[in-house]
Amino acid sequence: MGLLLILIMISVLILANVGLGWQVFISGVFKGAEKIISSTPILENVSGKAKQYIVNITKNASEELIDSSIYK
Repeated sequence: MGLLLILIMISVLILANVGLGWQVFISGVFKGAEKIISSTPILENVSGKAKQYIVNITKNASEELIDSSIYK
């Protein structure tokens, strides 16, 4: 029963993706996630911290890459 439900959900997602197009489908998913996150302060706080963490990681990685390429 569970497998059938999963297959139906996957089929619906694939058909929605094909029908709407990839960009429209993804932007709709992001808008829905934004609404859910903004409605719950705890999720908003967690997502803000995760976003800052990712920004710091990419910033540090890019600075290290630049520094290593300059001093070669």
